[in-house]
Amino acid sequence: MKEQILVLVRATPEQSRKHDHLVCVAGINENNQWRRLYPFRFSYGEGLIDFRKRDLIEVTLANPDNDKRRESRKVIHHQNMSSRLTDEEVRERILPLVSSIEKLSEENASLGVIKPELQGIDVTVNSTDIYDEQTYFSIAGDYLERRERVKMPVELKYRFRCRDEPECRGHNIILIDWELNELARNVMRRENDRKVIEEKIKARFFDFMKTRDMYFFMGTHFRFGSWLIIGIFYPPQPNPHNIHPHRTVQLKLTED
Repeated sequence: MKEQILVLVRATPEQSRKHDHLVCVAGINENNQWRRLYPFRFSYGEGLIDFRKRDLIEVTLANPDNDKRRESRKVIHHQNMSSRLTDEEVRERILPLVSSIEKLSEENASLGVIKPELQGIDVTVNSTDIYDEQTYFSIAGDYLERRERVKMPVELKYRFRCRDEPECRGHNIILIDWELNELARNVMRRENDRKVIEEKIKARFFDFMKTRDMYFFMGTHFRFGSWLIIGIFYPPQPNPHNIHPHRTVQLKLTED
């Protein structure tokens, strides 16, 4: 079966015994249905993944080998359609899907998008070593096979509430977006003081994000079903003159 997928998530690469490093990719098809796609191999400098967030790709899909989550599919073949959506086009696609963790859990979903009210951030620097064959944290994993569990060089957890959800009592959830990993790598090429690294990451992922119109892409852990922030999207605050009265939220994709 073939589908056209708007790529919304490229999560941090994970080490796999079979496939070197793998990347969790997620997006929506032409019917705005969520898809979790695998396997996509990754290796620094080899260009194995030829698409970015906001790209449209055509995929040939099969049922997953051992992943029972309803949105998961195995990719037999993919092709970049050389069509990249603008922020406004992405916004039109995403707006109808905005939900809350509470509602997504009730619906037994394993992928979704929410608008958070940021309350705090916790950053932990586990290692200041940066190298091309870096080993990655496997918290998003087990969607293909068992992995060796190791610590991510930098772990970031957001404290937040789901906006417009009266049942939300607050969440404290780890972020595994590729952008965090790449920012950490870039900062640690210049800095080795853990306090300085933490402050730079907090400045980008909390202070700066509070000035933006921020959204979280959420996904569940394969084994435990717990929610993870697998992607972030943070356009500038919308121009109120360009928003229809019934539209209360928007979404944007980050560059890799």
